[in-house]
Amino acid sequence: MRKVIPPDDPRAGWLPRRTAMVALAAAVGGCVSNRYLRDAPQPTSPPPSAPDAERPPAGPPAPPTSRVYAQVPPSVGRAIEHVLKQPSDHAKAAVLDFAAHSATPRFHLIDRVSGDVLHSFRVAHGHGSEGKREDGYAEVFSNEHGSNASSLGLYQTGETYRGVHPGLSMRMDGLSPTNSNARSRFIVIHEASYMDPESWKGKKAGRPGRSDGCFVFSKADRDAVISQLQGGALIYAIYEKA
Repeated sequence: MRKVIPPDDPRAGWLPRRTAMVALAAAVGGCVSNRYLRDAPQPTSPPPSAPDAERPPAGPPAPPTSRVYAQVPPSVGRAIEHVLKQPSDHAKAAVLDFAAHSATPRFHLIDRVSGDVLHSFRVAHGHGSEGKREDGYAEVFSNEHGSNASSLGLYQTGETYRGVHPGLSMRMDGLSPTNSNARSRFIVIHEASYMDPESWKGKKAGRPGRSDGCFVFSKADRDAVISQLQGGALIYAIYEKA
């Protein structure tokens, strides 16, 4: 049973003051009963960041930087970048540097995904391209029938076949004004024994033989080139004299 304090008891005025003091201490110190904690609204998580639509637009992407091809001349590096920009569904491409000597591996096989030079092969040029010095360097280029010269420009590989040349050959289509007659001139990829090193080292002024304008390789190199490039790959033939 609760004990009632008479109004004339000195303690009667002390109880309201004590209650007020406790309430003030709770308000200042932040200490509340469990009931008040349960009833009080719970803190919410901070509002989410602004949606993308409200964010300032990002700046333009940085322009692509040119790759450095340490294993090839700068002109070939530029040609590689050019051919990689051309639309193609093929995983490989090639650049042929006619400014290099014919004894030099100057047909560069490229991976279109990575841009890397995978391998370089020796390839002949047409005997109508060599000029009067016959020193293994091409100097003259033509798209004309009967010129027996090599043609510059962008090619696309066509179908393979077996014809007058030993083993497999592959047709090419010229995609540039400078090589548009490639198919009608029968400019193809094939092999010939005059591209085997043992047939020309120490002979023929130290150069391989020459073609009638075709891209001619040794047998082993022909097999590698056709297997990697058949089915619509791009080949870019350039001549940029240093």
